[in-house]
Amino acid sequence: MTEGKKMAVEDILKKMEEGSGEEPTAMVLMSKLLPEMVFKQAEDRKFVMELPHIPPKYKHLIMIGVAVAAGSPHCAKTHIRIANRAGATKEEIAEAIITARFALGSTVFSSAIEGMDYLASE
Repeated sequence: MTEGKKMAVEDILKKMEEGSGEEPTAMVLMSKLLPEMVFKQAEDRKFVMELPHIPPKYKHLIMIGVAVAAGSPHCAKTHIRIANRAGATKEEIAEAIITARFALGSTVFSSAIEGMDYLASE
């Protein structure tokens, strides 16, 4: 990797840290393994955040719900911090978490359809 590209990776990592309020540990480690992924992550985030139909605050609340449902405490904490900095209230963040809990819990029924169908048809 060229020195210029290395500096660009460091700049992106610094911007990520400024946005979340903490070192982006996963991306720092990834930068040592596959630096190109740092560029991809930044590019994907920019793409998502620039899509025009969902306001940024709602996108942050969606990211919280996904992180919580996926079972990633580190990502949940990061997205909660970013959402709060972007203007999401504590109540909105709590509601996003509760909504994710409901959505994830509801998948239990869907996952059991075949088994329930078997039992119901006996």
